Amino acid sequence: MTNQSNPQPDDNQAPLEQTVKHLQRTKEEELTKTQAAQFNLEYRNLNNLQPDPAAVAIVPKELVESAQIFAFEKTGTKVMLALTNPNSPATLTALKQLDAMDEYQFQPVLVSDSSIRYVIGLYDTFAPKDGHPITTSINLGKPGTSITKLTDLKNFQTKLAKTSTSDLVELIFAGATGLGASDIHIEPTQTDVRLRYRLDGVLQDIATLPKATHETVLSRIKLLATLKLNIKESSQDGRFSITAEDEHYDIRVSVLPTQYGESVVMRLLPQTGKFVSLDELGLSQRDRQVIDEAIHQPNGLILNTGPTGSGKTTTLYAVLNTINSPTTKIITVEDPIEYQLNGVTQTQVNPEENYDFANALRAIVRQDPDIILVGEIRDQETADIAVNASLTGHLVLSTLHTNDAAGAIPRLVDLDAKPNLFADALRLIIAQRLVRKICSDCKTATSAPDTIFIAKIKSILPDAQIPATVPLVKGCDKCNGTGYRGRIGIFELLKVTPEIQAKILSGASSNEIKQLAVSQGMTTLAQDGIAKVSAGITTLDELLRVIAE
Repeated sequence: MTNQSNPQPDDNQAPLEQTVKHLQRTKEEELTKTQAAQFNLEYRNLNNLQPDPAAVAIVPKELVESAQIFAFEKTGTKVMLALTNPNSPATLTALKQLDAMDEYQFQPVLVSDSSIRYVIGLYDTFAPKDGHPITTSINLGKPGTSITKLTDLKNFQTKLAKTSTSDLVELIFAGATGLGASDIHIEPTQTDVRLRYRLDGVLQDIATLPKATHETVLSRIKLLATLKLNIKESSQDGRFSITAEDEHYDIRVSVLPTQYGESVVMRLLPQTGKFVSLDELGLSQRDRQVIDEAIHQPNGLILNTGPTGSGKTTTLYAVLNTINSPTTKIITVEDPIEYQLNGVTQTQVNPEENYDFANALRAIVRQDPDIILVGEIRDQETADIAVNASLTGHLVLSTLHTNDAAGAIPRLVDLDAKPNLFADALRLIIAQRLVRKICSDCKTATSAPDTIFIAKIKSILPDAQIPATVPLVKGCDKCNGTGYRGRIGIFELLKVTPEIQAKILSGASSNEIKQLAVSQGMTTLAQDGIAKVSAGITTLDELLRVIAE
């Protein structure tokens, strides 16, 4: 159990008001400590403790509220019981009732009025739901409150107002899984709490929660993710799992302090979903041939670049699924492991134990692998080991954060990787983004492109071919009124030829390398995107949104 000093700030208070409030609470705690000595009782500050759900559940909620008592710690049969007035009739009556519970020994401790009000307000957060103890997982089953499209949200606020804390959290997850959200954002404002889902890569407003629910929802999520409830002024990261209609999800939780309270972002990683194949990524025929040639090489380095959420992991997993076989040893090191791959050895970094990408990669090369996937090259040590591994008989796949394929070269130089080594190791650099696809259910008749459309296309690619027709986006129930449903990749595949290697060794700029690659047949992100616009797969506005990021 945690015991750290940390005030419980009120979300809406200015810094001066928070300071005054903290001083008042400090004075109250000091007075309570003095009173505890007078009553010959132990003193505890509940603001600095994380209650044990197993202890909380021992005393029924009705008794907790009527007697203003709270069980917060359990060791064997011994239960620590917080109270504020040991001589009050309600407390004395409650103690007699609890004494009748032969299986427990209750030890009263004195706490302040404000601290017991705080924890009693979170009783539903700590207590088991339907008799089941709090765990690091949620089983949604087939919830009747599940929503499958945004138009169902007209009754969402009513459902939120009528549900308990634990049910509220489950309702939020039911909506997210039903809509296929990749992320859940719970953002406190000055007056309320904003709930948003990221759908097809774009954040959508879902509902507004009452400000009063923020603390209980936050505490429930923290408990699930095994985070410290009393830590409110620094960030925390955790994880738990949920199950929804036989789909298993790994939930990654990030909590960040803000001026109006703690903001929570949760990423949903489906563990039982169908893997996307190379054929489903959206690669052109030329790009598919290039990638096939590279991934069937016995050694070398393949890099995938792009911002967070651009589909890099999906592409690399598609590659691994393509080349995975009983005669091949594949080992991955990831942060985190996003999906379980059959027949692949996967390991996850743990910086707290000094198990980072470099140390993991150093160990992996001693495991006799044929193919190695490194989640990300972040430093010189990892870059050097990855390059050396690719030069000594291993095919190595990894990612970098750069805007385009050629940008990977100066990024490696920035990491102090040696050009004379990585130029020889590199086989292919993939840059990619994800664009939303036009909803096939509400796509309307096409029209001729207007002057604005033509001007926008020319601003991206001056020599672009203008499509004869442009599909119109409408919006329907199937796409939640957005006009888009699902996503597809746009790609830029830079094949590292002898001429490209020579450019790298000469210290050429990324722009010079890109121009040479284009002259050798490389399709740029913009060109691939416009091809998908011309084919009626996505829209120009969507392409502009993505390549401008």
